[in-house]
Formats: sequence, structure tokens, C-alpha cells
Amino acid sequence: MKPLPDILTDGKALTRAGKVSVLVPVYNSKKYLAKCLDSILAQDFSDMEILLADDGSTDGSLELIKKYAAKDRRIRWWRNPVNLGLAGNFNCCLRAARNEYVKFVLQDDLLLSPSTVRQMVQALDADPAVTLVGSASYVLDEHDRRIEFRNSFSHTSVMDGKTAILHSLARNGNYIGEPSVVMFRRDKAGRGFDERYRQLVDLDFCFYLLEQGKFAYLAEPLCAFRRHSKQQTAVNRESGAHVQDELMLAQSWLSRPWLRGFAGGKVKFLQLYTLQKHYGERARPFMEKNRASLKTGAYIFYWLEYKITRPFRKLNQSLQKRFTRCNPINYQA
Repeated sequence: MKPLPDILTDGKALTRAGKVSVLVPVYNSKKYLAKCLDSILAQDFSDMEILLADDGSTDGSLELIKKYAAKDRRIRWWRNPVNLGLAGNFNCCLRAARNEYVKFVLQDDLLLSPSTVRQMVQALDADPAVTLVGSASYVLDEHDRRIEFRNSFSHTSVMDGKTAILHSLARNGNYIGEPSVVMFRRDKAGRGFDERYRQLVDLDFCFYLLEQGKFAYLAEPLCAFRRHSKQQTAVNRESGAHVQDELMLAQSWLSRPWLRGFAGGKVKFLQLYTLQKHYGERARPFMEKNRASLKTGAYIFYWLEYKITRPFRKLNQSLQKRFTRCNPINYQA
């Protein structure tokens, strides 16, 4: 990563390095930031530093940051001299982190249990080969209503990181979790976030970590990711920025040498089919290059299987969403 630029800090003396660095990149999120910080301060694991990087907010977020920093000496903050953008601010936070483990909590999101940080630390401590730990999660709307429950791997488990990568690639989605849903080893994060991405910067970074070791998954919903019309995800989808990111991610990770012997034909089919369905001509060069890697007739076989099983998958998704709506969230923070 680039060296850390000069930053305007709060002037607090640095305390000793601890176990966890909690990182909160901030840009114009006064509406949700207090709830985010309250969920961090409610953690029963105290050996952590809490770093907030304001990227030039104009909505009063900085004043709120100062208020919280005055209440807890673990909080350090700074205001970036120039606006770095989403991935740039992620990297700025990461470069400032000093502790063994790193836990991002994005400004709109929440840690749902007071034991979230502690449980993730225990998962990393239990196996030195684990580079990333994630959990089940809830999706909230702008009014804190739970709109989706996500439990990508069903049961608490530890798996090869490449298996977790393939799980997402085969489904053309992020089944690992957003930055607020994971924790990772700082010494495995040397490359940092790839700032070429605008939408999938977090998923690419998770893949980078998982390529180096194991993935520990906790089936308890420990975190919540918020969806609302003003967040960067919605802005990127409105502008179409996610299209280029999805193509770039597929091209980067499906070309990995280890994947040829690790992934079956079904994974390749699902990725190619989804890219063709969503992006048509824009995906054609990539499709033509990679479709040849499937055995003769395999594409048609997997296509038929996909069409036959699709109604059952849609039914399962519908039932899961209905269950989510019928079970109101119980905040513990």
C-alpha cells in the first residue's frame, strides 16, 4: 500500500498496540453514525483502538465524531486533507491500523451483539491459518426494519478460503459479507484494497485474503448491513459502475491458475451464464475465451440443470424473506 499521508489527528497520544483495530470510514453519514458508534462502544471486548477517518463530510458528521472521541480514549479520528473516495478512505484507515486484527464497521451499519468482536477474535485465535472470519447477518432498511436474513454457509464452520471464493463466483454475488460483516488478520492485508474498483472493492479484497488461508464462518447473525437510497452501493448501481466491476472481478479471479484444478465446470458455467445474461455484448470477449474451457456439451447440460432447479431456488428465497419479515430484530447493543 501507499505510505500513510499526513493527516489531521485529534492530538491524542498513541496507546500501546492492542488486539483489534476497529475502522470506521466516514463521509456524510450523520443520520446513522451515532447508532454505528454506539454498537461499537457496547462491545464486551475492550482491547481495541477505534479509528474514524472523515473524508470531507459537510453534514455535521465531524462534530459528532468529536463528541464521541471526547467520551472514549480508544477513539482516534482525523479528517483527510482531500476527499479520497470510498476505496481510498478504506486504505487510509487500513494504513493507520496498528493491531493484530482489523474490523471495519461502515458508517451505516451495526454490530448486533455485544460479543461480535469477541467471537470473531476467538475464531482467529483458534486457528492461525484462518485469514478471514465472517458471520450471518441481517439487512436493514433506513428505518431499522429487518428486510433480509443472510446465512450463506448455514452452519458454523472453517473451510478452505478458495472454497469460499468459489461459493461466491458460482453464484455471481458476495456470499462472504460486506466489510462490516468480517474481521481479518492485518499482516495478510498488505496489498490493501484495489482502488480500480468502485463497487466490488470489498469482495475483491476478501478474495485476496481468502486466497492466503482459511475462512471461519459463524452462523449467528452478529452484524447488520443497511440499505438505503443515499449509500454508495445505490449510487453505483444507478450510474452503472457495478457493471464494469463485475466484469473485471470475473476476469481477474476466473483466470487464477489454481482455479483450473479447483473449480468444476458448474462454477464456470454459472459465472459465464450470469455475465452473458446481464451484460450481453460487453461480456462477449470474456465469454468466448472461457467457454472453450468447458467440455463439449457441458454448457448445455448445466443450462438445463439450472432451468429445472430454478423454481425451487426461487421458492426457497421467498420463504426465507417471509421468515425474515415475520421475526422482528432484537437489538442487543
